[in-house]
Amino acid sequence: MDVLMLADKPLPAVRPTGIGVAAYNMALALSRHHARVHFVCRGSFNRSSIINPSLKINEIEHFSRDNFLVSASLLSGTNFNVVHVHSSSAFPSLALARVLGKKVVTHCHADEPFHPIRATMMRNAGMNLSARVIAVSNSTKRDLIRTHRSLSSKIVVAYNGVNLGDWECGVDNATVLRKYDLNPTDKIILSIGTIQRRKGQLLVVECLPKVLATHSNVTYVNIGPTGEPTYRDRLLHRAETLGISQSVKLVEDVPQVDLASIAHASSICVHPSEKEAFGLAVVEEMACGKAVVAFGVGGIPEIIESGTNGLVTKPGDLNELSESILRLLDNESFLERLGAAAREKVSEKFTWDKTAERLEEIYADLL
Repeated sequence: MDVLMLADKPLPAVRPTGIGVAAYNMALALSRHHARVHFVCRGSFNRSSIINPSLKINEIEHFSRDNFLVSASLLSGTNFNVVHVHSSSAFPSLALARVLGKKVVTHCHADEPFHPIRATMMRNAGMNLSARVIAVSNSTKRDLIRTHRSLSSKIVVAYNGVNLGDWECGVDNATVLRKYDLNPTDKIILSIGTIQRRKGQLLVVECLPKVLATHSNVTYVNIGPTGEPTYRDRLLHRAETLGISQSVKLVEDVPQVDLASIAHASSICVHPSEKEAFGLAVVEEMACGKAVVAFGVGGIPEIIESGTNGLVTKPGDLNELSESILRLLDNESFLERLGAAAREKVSEKFTWDKTAERLEEIYADLL
C-alpha cells in the first residue's frame, strides 16, 4: 500500500508540535508495517530525504503555497492508494487527489484554529470531500458529529500514541535536572505543554500554597514554549504574589531525551487543561510510569481510569485538584501502583504501532 501523507508542521526533530509529532510518527509507524509512505511537511527550505526504504520525506518551505505542486508531481509518478491530510492548508492537495480518483482521508486533531474563516472553510470542505474523517478520540468524534451531523457515517477514531523506547528511564536523571537548575532532592510536580490559558498552568500555581504547607520541598515545573506571553506574565506574577516564586519553574527548550529524564525524576504529573482533544503529553508521562492528575475534559477520560492508572478531577475545581495532588504525595505506594498501571495501559493501547494498525484497518475498509 502506498500512502501520501501531508502535514503543515515541521519535523519533530526541527520543532516539535502536537500535530507534527503525531503525523510524523504515524508515517514512521506505517512504514514499519505494510505501507510505503511519502510524507510531505513544512521545512526551513525545500529538500527531500529517505528515512528508511518505506518512508520518504519532502519538506516544503512555503507549504500553503506549494503543497499542490509537490503533490501533483508525486501523484503523477506514484499510484498512491490513499492521500491522508493532517492540515487544512493541504486542502489543494486533497482536492487534487479527489479529482484524480484517489481515496482521501482527513485527520482531525481538533486543535487547528478556526480563524481566519478561510482556514475553517478549507477544513470543512476537506472533510466533506474525504472518504473518512479520523478523530483522535471518541470525544472529538462526538464534537464533530454535533457540528457536522452530515459526516457522522464517515467519522472514525484512531488514538495517538508514543514510542515506548523514547520514554525509558535516563542513565543519570539528577545530572539532567541540574542542567535545568532543578534540585534533584525536590519533589517535582510536572506539566508538559505550551504556556497558554487553555492548558491551565495557572491553576496549579493556585494550588501550590496548600501543597507546600505539608510538602515544603515541592517544585512545580512546566516544560513547553510560551504560546501566550501575557498568560505567562500573569502566571509568574501570581506566583510572586503568593510568595511561591522559588517553587515555580518554567522551562522552554528541552530535547526529548532530557524531557524523558525529567519526567522519570518527577513525583507526579498534572494537566488541568480546560480543553484537550486527546492528551498526547499525558500519554507520554504515563509511558514513564507516572501517575497523572488531569481534569476530565475531552479525551482525557478515555486515557486515564481514575483511581486505577491516574486521577481525573472535576474541571475547574481547584480544591479537588489540590486534594488529588496531596493524595498522591501522601501515599507513596498508591502513587507507585498508579504509575505502574499507567505504563501498562500505554503499552497495551497507546503506541504508534497500535495507531498504525488502526490506520491500516481504516485504509483497508476504504479500498
